[in-house]
Amino acid sequence: MILYGGGDHALGLWETIQLLELPFQGFFDDGPGPFALPESFHLGPYDPTVHPNVHLVIAITDNAIRRNLALRVRHPIASALVHPTAYVSPSAKLSPGVTVLPGAVIHSAVQIDVHTIINTGVVVEHFVRIGAFCHLSSRSVAGCRSEVGSGCLIATGAIVAPGAKVGEGCVVGAGSVVLHELPPFTKAWGIPAKPQASSFSSEE
Repeated sequence: MILYGGGDHALGLWETIQLLELPFQGFFDDGPGPFALPESFHLGPYDPTVHPNVHLVIAITDNAIRRNLALRVRHPIASALVHPTAYVSPSAKLSPGVTVLPGAVIHSAVQIDVHTIINTGVVVEHFVRIGAFCHLSSRSVAGCRSEVGSGCLIATGAIVAPGAKVGEGCVVGAGSVVLHELPPFTKAWGIPAKPQASSFSSEE
């Protein structure tokens, strides 16, 4: 397996790879460092000719950067990478590139689209739908039958209540509670979470 990114998130994924006893070829990183991973594993900037048939995980927490890198990657994308202390229901469907960190719980009939991060201690309840390129930060909760659109950031400790809907590209502030519905590309925070500003244009 190869990681694309050598920062803090990549370190956690590398440790998961070690715990799962998966082969690890190294990591790409386009920056100069320093890196959280051992320098000896650095394969240089992204190069599609290096280990071209090895599966890759994009180890970048920023949703927009992760989405843009996915457009240029030519390596096959790895199946969901799940830390051994996480629980994933047999009926849940995790798309390629999804990463699930320690202590997360993903319940029955959940669907999570490509390249989404389920961070430490996140709880995703029954029948939840989560779009591509999302990041559910540590200890956040997606309640039963809630929906999270693509490209969303659900910050630390935030709650999407059962049946609530978060539109594409939203940012939900730390500790906030979404009770009903947020329109796409909205920043919202508070209890209950209320729109404060546009997160970014749909044209970006």
